[in-house]
Amino acid sequence: METRALSIEVAYNVRHLADYETESGQRTTARDIIRSASLHRVTEGGAEAFVAAGVHTVIDFRSDEERRRDVTPDLGRYGIHSIHAPVFQSDGSPTGLADKEFPGYGYVYQRFLDIGAPAYRTLFETIAETEGGVLFHCAAGKDRTGVAAALLLELSGTRHEAIVSDYTLTEELLRPQVEEWLPEMKERGIAESRARELVGAPQDAIETALTTLREQHGGAEDYLRSIGLSETVISAVRARMLDV
Repeated sequence: METRALSIEVAYNVRHLADYETESGQRTTARDIIRSASLHRVTEGGAEAFVAAGVHTVIDFRSDEERRRDVTPDLGRYGIHSIHAPVFQSDGSPTGLADKEFPGYGYVYQRFLDIGAPAYRTLFETIAETEGGVLFHCAAGKDRTGVAAALLLELSGTRHEAIVSDYTLTEELLRPQVEEWLPEMKERGIAESRARELVGAPQDAIETALTTLREQHGGAEDYLRSIGLSETVISAVRARMLDV
């Protein structure tokens, strides 16, 4: 798993979606489809590393509030096009959720499939229509981004266990950022147990989202049709994921 991670100065939880086994025995080939946490700390060297990885477009799932607080450097001067596609308009970072009633990520991810439909439609259309690499991210790169990655992997026929593993890998790759968040959350009076719940990536959360996707929406392909994506776009994304 760790070989999928990209070392980017300074960005956390960055990895591509290639080399996952599918139910048909194929392997995903999407080395230029990349998921990440927020890019607001990325350095010049980090931006150049993205260019070297083939990234031409960045899709930011964060809200206006999050983008104002944690401003991404201008990537346009590196030839990288940026698209803002908020999944929702509130602070969806773990620290932003800390002061709100939290029903658990399983429920939250179910809601993403509804309220995040325009953002996920933008992601899939961009992947289908962009020749270069596409990077998508939110704040931690685990929730809004995690659901997006699960949709891409499910569409490509990736084995269930691999989709779950891709999600839970976040806990390892996000550890440096979590160590920054915990003191901030403690200062706000948030108990450590509550804080760790918010920054975690528990298996049951993505399992719940996948169950909802399959039982209520008929799987990724039917879900994508239901939010307005054409067969042409769906086929183009699948082809990019599998190099077919």
